Amino acid sequence: MFKATVNDQHHFDILEQKVNDKPTTFDCKLLPNGKYHVILNNKSFNAEIVEVDRNAKAVVLLIDKRKFSIQIQDDFDLLLSKMGMDKKAGDIISEIKSPMPGLVLDVKVNIGDAVEKGQALMVLEAMKMENVIAAPNDGIVSRIDVNKQDKVDKNQILIRFE
Repeated sequence: MFKATVNDQHHFDILEQKVNDKPTTFDCKLLPNGKYHVILNNKSFNAEIVEVDRNAKAVVLLIDKRKFSIQIQDDFDLLLSKMGMDKKAGDIISEIKSPMPGLVLDVKVNIGDAVEKGQALMVLEAMKMENVIAAPNDGIVSRIDVNKQDKVDKNQILIRFE
């Protein structure tokens, strides 16, 4: 599944064919000259990719001589968003919630530990898979609300940061 946000205001759900949560018809074809032909709600547009930033998952398109900034979200980005872990780099997340029901297999930190973004905090078993829960940002562990072998519910708070 892919979602795209155009100019920070129009939200496309590619799979469900919706724009701003309203059903729409959408089709896009690559032309031999490397440009694209887009049909949106029975209107035809010519599009060209002007700039690509793979790290930021962003593109700038030129559509009928107007520039549009497109932010792409793939399955991983959408999962992070659903888990509440899609905050911008400047935002500090103060608590980690369980993304799904499961069993805590291991807690890899203690209260007072300084953690770095991406560091493994715990291992959660869900649907017979081991999922490493990582720190979304640098911080200090102020509270651990679960223990090894605890069963947790979706959105249950696992760890808090100062």
